[in-house]
Amino acid sequence: MTSALQGKVALVTGASRGIGRGVALGLGEAGATVYVTGRTLAGRSTHMPFLAGSLEDTAREVTALGGHGAPVQCDHTDDAQTRAVVERIQQEHGRLDVLVNNVWGGYEGLHLWDERGEKWNSPFWEQPTSIWDDMFAAGVRAHYVTSQLAAPLLLGTRGLIVGISFFAAQRHQDTEGIPYFLAKNATDRLALAMANHLRPHGVTSVSLYPGLVRTEGVMLAPEGAFDLSNSESPPFIGRAVAALAGDPNVFTKTGQVLVAAELGDEYGFTDIDGKRPRSLRPDWEG
Repeated sequence: MTSALQGKVALVTGASRGIGRGVALGLGEAGATVYVTGRTLAGRSTHMPFLAGSLEDTAREVTALGGHGAPVQCDHTDDAQTRAVVERIQQEHGRLDVLVNNVWGGYEGLHLWDERGEKWNSPFWEQPTSIWDDMFAAGVRAHYVTSQLAAPLLLGTRGLIVGISFFAAQRHQDTEGIPYFLAKNATDRLALAMANHLRPHGVTSVSLYPGLVRTEGVMLAPEGAFDLSNSESPPFIGRAVAALAGDPNVFTKTGQVLVAAELGDEYGFTDIDGKRPRSLRPDWEG
């Protein structure tokens, strides 16, 4: 995969840590130039100082893997900052091949364990409205605006848009919060709706599900909180995105909801430990 994406330009939002960082590393491993955005440029996050990771760290790792990492500080709830990122890519490269909409503020309350975390599984009338705002402002809306601004560049390359979502979009269980279910469902529907608009231009738009990912937040959880036996490293979903971006027939998948583990089976890539996690689809559909 070292040179599969050589000469390609990608933008990964929310890449200071977690899945976004993993996506950036997977694209860097394949040789891409990767712009990584988020609020934490260097050092520790002022919002969640107990979580390691910064844009500069991610960019260095991307470059070390054979790509080129470009860190750009951006709060994607501010449209002007998002526009500035896209304009910089236009000025420096004049093209964009891959956009990965990963930015997600929905778990901030869980990490901080404030009222949002405490009320995560409460009935909707007991939840603070800020849970909705976190998931839609720094989630669905941010994905829409970034895609809207980046679309003209993607038209020129017949590029790829990937929205990071999750299985919660498919089935609303009694214990799940309504904002969470709706935000993930909206991410899937956004991918489909954009695919329909972009179809005449040959631009691919998909939604992509990870499994249980060993992010910094997950690894800080109390012992026994998660069964990690079938978990994925953050770079695993990055390898899934890289496989899609390197597939000359990826347009046949436009509008679909894809699962990283199933793409591993299809394209033949493994996790960084050489293992191939199984898809969680049966767990959510059963």
